[in-house]
Amino acid sequence: MKAAVYRGPGDIRIESLEDPRPGLGEVLVRMLACGICGSDLMDWYTSRKAPVVLGHEPVGVVVDVGEGGDADLPPVGARVFAHHHVPCFVCDRCRRGHHTLCAAFRQNGIRPGGFSELLVVAAENARLDLLVLPDHLPTRVATLVEPLACCLHGQRVAGVSRRTRLAVVGSGQMGLLHVQAARAAGCAAVVGVDPIAERRKLAESFGAVVAEPDPIAVVAALGARPDVVIVCSGAPAAFDLAVGIVDAGGIVQMFAPTTPGRRFDFDPNDLFFREITLQASYSAGPTDTREALDLLARRAVTADGVITHCFPLPDIARALETAQSGEAIKVVVEGE
Repeated sequence: MKAAVYRGPGDIRIESLEDPRPGLGEVLVRMLACGICGSDLMDWYTSRKAPVVLGHEPVGVVVDVGEGGDADLPPVGARVFAHHHVPCFVCDRCRRGHHTLCAAFRQNGIRPGGFSELLVVAAENARLDLLVLPDHLPTRVATLVEPLACCLHGQRVAGVSRRTRLAVVGSGQMGLLHVQAARAAGCAAVVGVDPIAERRKLAESFGAVVAEPDPIAVVAALGARPDVVIVCSGAPAAFDLAVGIVDAGGIVQMFAPTTPGRRFDFDPNDLFFREITLQASYSAGPTDTREALDLLARRAVTADGVITHCFPLPDIARALETAQSGEAIKVVVEGE
């Protein structure tokens, strides 16, 4: 089979690999499409894994099921979303609801990765989070299950509800999904913050009021200080803005990682006297993926304006360059 092997910064190659075979309880999937995540573009994060086949937002068709597979597993021919991580559900962290922090979370997955013609879904992943897609849901749209699930997890961690005054800083792919997810949940007061007018326009089309990254503009657009700010950018300026605009007693959530070694400059006393909570949100669990699939299937969240570019697997280098360039919002790599 063909797969895109990342060997280091700027070096990704289409190579021939041995066709994988499903083991006990595993499922073999032919990749139809796989979204490019922002983490796929972070060389400081991916280079330590090289050589590696990237891609963790795959949608495909089941072509084989290993021996001992559960009778409830999707059958051959089913179109599925495959989650790359699943928790154990029994450890202390899982019992406290921290599924993405489970020690088992990264010990199972898909191999070799989503940017390959064939991939194997580990037995635990197949059992817990291999989801059959409804016939009416387009394959490209289904690649948003994983990123949307991450947004849902983040909003759950932050306690976003109908009463929340929410600010989303950054209107890239994740920010736009955050806006849609919040509006779908009935959150009436959502402001999308971005320096790029075209992206603000998109956030507005999804039901947000919009503002440039200026504290006065954000508060004026929302009509009050937000009580939750989700930061979909690793830039220190975005974090500074969030801390500056959040209401007393509010939450600032770091939703995107930052380059290692960066430092944030804020006054701890400001956080202390205003009782500001700083938190982070990482990845998503099986409950989140099911909710994400439901929202996409009902078109409560759409890919319109979010998925902007698609490339075939052999053009993976150009796909990554496009995603990195800033001209695209969401880029999807497609198989045959």
